[in-house]
Amino acid sequence: MPKSAQNNSAAKELRDAKASARELDPQVLSKINEKLEVGPLTDLRGRFDAILEKYSKMILAGIADTSSENAANLFELVGAFHLVRANSMSRVVSTHLGAAWEEMAALSHLAISPEADFHIRLKGVDIVFLENGYLRHTQIKTQRNTLTGSQKGRSISELRLHPRPLFAAAFDVAAWTFPPKTKSGIERVAGAAFWSKLGIEYSDVVGAARDCFLGLEKELFG
Repeated sequence: MPKSAQNNSAAKELRDAKASARELDPQVLSKINEKLEVGPLTDLRGRFDAILEKYSKMILAGIADTSSENAANLFELVGAFHLVRANSMSRVVSTHLGAAWEEMAALSHLAISPEADFHIRLKGVDIVFLENGYLRHTQIKTQRNTLTGSQKGRSISELRLHPRPLFAAAFDVAAWTFPPKTKSGIERVAGAAFWSKLGIEYSDVVGAARDCFLGLEKELFG
């Protein structure tokens, strides 16, 4: 496909995504108002633990089988099987746990997941939450440096479709690879600054993550 045609196709996808989001906004607001009437959920920490336990099982199931006759990487070739597991674990954890933070954030009485609540995947949006009467379309990554260069541009284009977008890092670690608002036009927050917007204690999120990772470490390495 010629480059001009690719650009036209990408632009149309963004226009369609914006139209879909604006059409969904009233339903999102209505759903959040329903949650507000019920109020905050109790025992969020226990709910976080249950979510991460589910993903832990998926992670363990996805760890590479090191008994293969054909070496898949240098670690296997030389028989460094603890490193094989560590290498496999980092990849699988990164793959699965991004969805865990989204699921945890959507437990907030101020937020919904378009995909979970309406079976609609909004391009570049993981949750939508209410702040000061306005909807905040939010993309969540694990930490500040999760995005690569090419991903950064796509995230900016997708988030700019919304009136008050937010780029969030679930944990306040590493250096930002997402540009500041002065360059992107999009607010960025990390750790407690993000979770507090949802009425969630950051310490509960960190505690659940700590128990999850330590459990995985014990399971894999004894």
